[in-house]
Amino acid sequence: MKLTLAIAAAFALAAPAAAQKPTNVVPIQLYSYGYAPSPITLRAGVPVTLVFNNVSGIGHTFKAPAFFASSRMVSGMTMQGEVHVIPHQSMSVTVIPARGTYEVHCSHFFHDQLGMHSVIYVR
Repeated sequence: MKLTLAIAAAFALAAPAAAQKPTNVVPIQLYSYGYAPSPITLRAGVPVTLVFNNVSGIGHTFKAPAFFASSRMVSGMTMQGEVHVIPHQSMSVTVIPARGTYEVHCSHFFHDQLGMHSVIYVR
């Protein structure tokens, strides 16, 4: 009886881990004044963790309101479709993106005009 309970418990604990989809990780570097990679290509309906790493000495944003509005947020957060990353720090969000083409830019004064913009392609 104890063996049966132990086996049942082992299956119960293993089932959620087996049922979870693995998440792809896409590192995105924010620097003065750009993003790498650029453009960003993702797969529709596939969970992805976007890791934003600000390697510069000033703050930057990753503003993509249409992308975040059409994606299902799994973890992390944005503020009005924007991720704020302070100097020399990282942040991440996990989303399930929807098919489409989305513009992204830094919302800080004049950063977009200096070249800090890109495109997200979700196929």
